[in-house]
Amino acid sequence: MIVLLFIPSCLTSTGDGAGSIHESEAGGKAARNGLSSINGLSSINGLSSINGLSSINGLSSINGLSSINGLDPAGGLMATSDGRTTASYIVRCALPAGHTISKVRAGTTYTFSGKLGLAPEWETAACGKDCQENVTACVLAHVNTSGQHISLWLDSDNPALGWGQSTSYPYQEGSFFGNIFVSPPQAFYCNGKDWDQGLVPGRLGAGQAGAPYVNPSSTTYCKDACTPADSPHGADGYKSCGSYKHIVTVWRNFDPATQYKVCNRSTGKCLDVQGASTTNSALVVQYHYKGTSNQQWMISQISPKNYKFVNVNSGKALDIVGQHDADGTALNQYDYRGTVNQMWSFTPTGDGYYKFSPGNNLDASITVPGATSADGAQVKEYTWTGDPAQQWVITPLD
Repeated sequence: MIVLLFIPSCLTSTGDGAGSIHESEAGGKAARNGLSSINGLSSINGLSSINGLSSINGLSSINGLSSINGLDPAGGLMATSDGRTTASYIVRCALPAGHTISKVRAGTTYTFSGKLGLAPEWETAACGKDCQENVTACVLAHVNTSGQHISLWLDSDNPALGWGQSTSYPYQEGSFFGNIFVSPPQAFYCNGKDWDQGLVPGRLGAGQAGAPYVNPSSTTYCKDACTPADSPHGADGYKSCGSYKHIVTVWRNFDPATQYKVCNRSTGKCLDVQGASTTNSALVVQYHYKGTSNQQWMISQISPKNYKFVNVNSGKALDIVGQHDADGTALNQYDYRGTVNQMWSFTPTGDGYYKFSPGNNLDASITVPGATSADGAQVKEYTWTGDPAQQWVITPLD
């Protein structure tokens, strides 16, 4: 038997090991509006390449989770911290809020709380095929190989999640499906239309490594391999992928608690506040990445398609000098005032790169003039031509 063990999660397994959850925008009517959740499961502990979860680790789909034969306190999942974290996500996905599963192991009580309620029957009864696919898709959607907690928006045919989008989560990351309870386990994903946008650590598009799922299709995108949800929800997610009928589609945004670097496609150099200055009007230049805080940025959404960039070192916002929109206008930093020249939008150009436009001139992109590779070269705005020197990649720092 080959057992795959991954990086320990940042979550704890004593008490409510599943972390916190946000309600939907529509006052908690999650069944009709999708649902926001927090991921952070860095592994599916003990997931075997030969046997599914129903065969190992003291977890059985033919018995209720509350029974000893459903989740054995002496079994494999309960024996380690990582295993208990996996159990916490299983319970979180399966049972609704207000329902808990408690197990006593070696005199210590571990309590796992339900949140999403995709398979409430599993609390006391068997988990059939539909239940297994629902829980599988949900658990896979919560895997984050960096162990970080990132807010996600989840869509599904399951009424516990439902269909519907949120302007706070504009990027369709991907869809997850399979059955990790069969032998061998089946754990799959496909890329959403925005898989390379709004990158967050440990997720699709961000150099994710060690994930337990694979893309089973020769095509990259879900739209080419899956069947959209019925009208009017065809843009929200998918009702089937191959033979699987229960799919969880994930939407995300830039994580406002994560630091990012912003680097040019042509030169490979990154946005840098000149001289690590903390003063207003200090110029923004390119420089080879050194890992210093004046090369690191926090990104937060102000309104749909409008973001502010704040330098980690100075706390100042990325800004266009004098609110000008002429070609050759320099970038600087300034106290955040919410003006249009401090609002930024992104248009994907392919391969994870963006046209990076100021709010007062959406026809422009920030540019390295002449594509010079010199450290310290000023970064300016120019009318968009599609040149690689106008394209940028935004990478989360683990």
